[in-house]
Amino acid sequence: MRRSRLLRVCATTVLTFLIFSVDHCLAQSQKAPGTPSHSAAHVTRSKSLPGVLAPVLSQVKAKSHVPVLLPSELPSPIATAKHAVVDKAEVDEYGITLYYERESNGGYLGFAAFFSAEDKLKFSPRQLSNVETVNLVHGLHGFFRAVSCGGSCAPANLWWEEDGVLYVIQLELSPDLSDRSQENTIVAVVNSAILDGPR
Repeated sequence: MRRSRLLRVCATTVLTFLIFSVDHCLAQSQKAPGTPSHSAAHVTRSKSLPGVLAPVLSQVKAKSHVPVLLPSELPSPIATAKHAVVDKAEVDEYGITLYYERESNGGYLGFAAFFSAEDKLKFSPRQLSNVETVNLVHGLHGFFRAVSCGGSCAPANLWWEEDGVLYVIQLELSPDLSDRSQENTIVAVVNSAILDGPR
């Protein structure tokens, strides 16, 4: 009697395991091909890149050994820029400029933003004039300079050093924005680049 009961318990356990395994396999087979897992989707989202910058990333990485830091999002109206141009891509530095329009002769109009880095520091941002020290993520410090206008307007700038590399982001912000609003905008862009890490 005990042996019979033991056999029934074992059979029930095996049957339960088989049903679970079949259900799991069926659920997996119903996933669309190429559908990322939850963790993979999370990684993709956190490493998102504005579409305008995506085509030039491979050009920069093919030539430069400097870790490429680019933001995951751009503020308005800079997010509407249509053209990214690699100004330089060398072993120890890179530079990427965003423009709004392209001329018929192949040139570009409407500066929107600039992203650059170099690992052979020619100066420390602490030596710059008219800058304000700002706190960034990961305990880093940046050096912010607001838009300044004379005959024309210079963009807002933020310099920071990370792992021996000097990074700079420039944004063509409206001079009508307060310095504090400009600072908040560019700090958010820089923080997103730092958080996403090297591309």
